[in-house]
Amino acid sequence: MSATNFHLRLKAWLLCGLLASCAAPADDSGAGQSASSASSQASTSSQASTSSQAAAGASGPAASAAAATAAFPVTVKDLRGEQVFQQAPQRIVALEFGPMDALARLGVRPIGIAADGDKANEILPHLRPYYPPGSTELVGNRHSPSLEAIAALKPDLIVADEQDHEQIYSQLSRIAPTLLYRSYRGSYADQVAQFRDLSRLTGHAQEGEQALAEHQALFDEVKATVSPSAGRVVVGVLAPTGFFVHSRLSYLGSILTELGLDNPVETQEGETQYLLSPEGLAALQPDTLIVLYNPEDQAAYEKFRAEPLLASLPAVEAGRVYVFNRDAWAKGRGIIGLRGILNDMKTSGVLSGAAAPAKQSVAPAPVQASTP
Repeated sequence: MSATNFHLRLKAWLLCGLLASCAAPADDSGAGQSASSASSQASTSSQASTSSQAAAGASGPAASAAAATAAFPVTVKDLRGEQVFQQAPQRIVALEFGPMDALARLGVRPIGIAADGDKANEILPHLRPYYPPGSTELVGNRHSPSLEAIAALKPDLIVADEQDHEQIYSQLSRIAPTLLYRSYRGSYADQVAQFRDLSRLTGHAQEGEQALAEHQALFDEVKATVSPSAGRVVVGVLAPTGFFVHSRLSYLGSILTELGLDNPVETQEGETQYLLSPEGLAALQPDTLIVLYNPEDQAAYEKFRAEPLLASLPAVEAGRVYVFNRDAWAKGRGIIGLRGILNDMKTSGVLSGAAAPAKQSVAPAPVQASTP
């Protein structure tokens, strides 16, 4: 190569280098940046895709934890308004049957529960398999829980009931965030809504929806057994103090209504369930009568059955007086309790318009714990 050609090529190379150097700043805000941004976005997208695929392919606790994290914050509306929770509570105290039932069905063990207020420190038979002795702390009974015992547990959530706990709501809410629900005097729809709230709040929304789907399938089975010949259906609790009828807005009454039955009982002075005299019951003229009592109240039932005014009831004349366990039905508030009630309805034929069996028992049915 000649010297002249070498110098020409050297100048051309230097000129190209200079032009490239001058063009570099334009790349910071133009095509160069777009390429860098595209590369970065592709990397981020790839990482997100990998994480998403990993989460989708995961199962067990890891998947549940990922789902729970993604679901928060959760907003829950109770009788006092809305509360926002940034994460799932880990130390829950449940003061009423409904939330105890819901948490048990979701496989969530509260650190504290209230016992049946009517029987000192006992837990209802249908919930005992879920709360064996020593598995959680008792904080008194549901009518008068111990604030000191609750505070000692250092809860991060308290689930309370309007009927028994509204007067101590301010004290409870100073201990921990407190949800105040209408459970004891609530309807069937109230229980379903509260179950869904607690499933979301505990990070078990998917399990909750599965449990509700199973419940709906059983509900539909029972609804298929309903016959118009069941007529007017009245349900009430029998105690030594009298017969307490449940209106269509009560828990049990609203179940009958939801099943498509005619429950003729209205509320009385705002009460959804109340003491009704034999004269009042006779005026309702029920075609099917459901009497709920516990084994220890058998004498009260014999006295009730011998009441002259009731002998002419259509239900009595047709042999459609059915008896079931009081605690299992009247206190079976929640998905677990509903399973027992619906199974009783299905196996007894109470909604079919047929006569009741000659031999009936109000002994509580055995229950086995079943969680997701």
